[in-house]
Amino acid sequence: MIAMFDHEEVGSSSSTGAGSWIVAEAVRRISHELRSGQCNPVLSDRAIQSSFVLSVDQAHAVHPNYASKHEKSHGPKLNAGMVMKRNSHQRYATDGLTGLVVREIAKKAGLPPMQEFVVRNDCACGNTIGPIISSAS
Repeated sequence: MIAMFDHEEVGSSSSTGAGSWIVAEAVRRISHELRSGQCNPVLSDRAIQSSFVLSVDQAHAVHPNYASKHEKSHGPKLNAGMVMKRNSHQRYATDGLTGLVVREIAKKAGLPPMQEFVVRNDCACGNTIGPIISSAS
């Protein structure tokens, strides 16, 4: 299943944002239909528990006027390939498992090595859709 959301910048808690009921309800309804209309809450619970969330977004290159906001070795470069965003406060969807899986997919596809993007621990960054969906479903 793929879900695409708007409203991330103005609030994922809108009625159609990532923090709404839409993802959990969609999984419940799809599970219901896959069971030929039979209600089986265990099936939708298992689908959610075995799911894998990727939050795909853009990464901004390091702005020369704000270079100090980034870790020196972990700033994205323009046109240098995909970027894996990380934050120690889990503000991005990336964790050990998702990072490994995405790296392996990229490697098997022959893509350039993944760039690492790390916001300094003492600098705020926004919540992304991935953690919001993960906590809501």
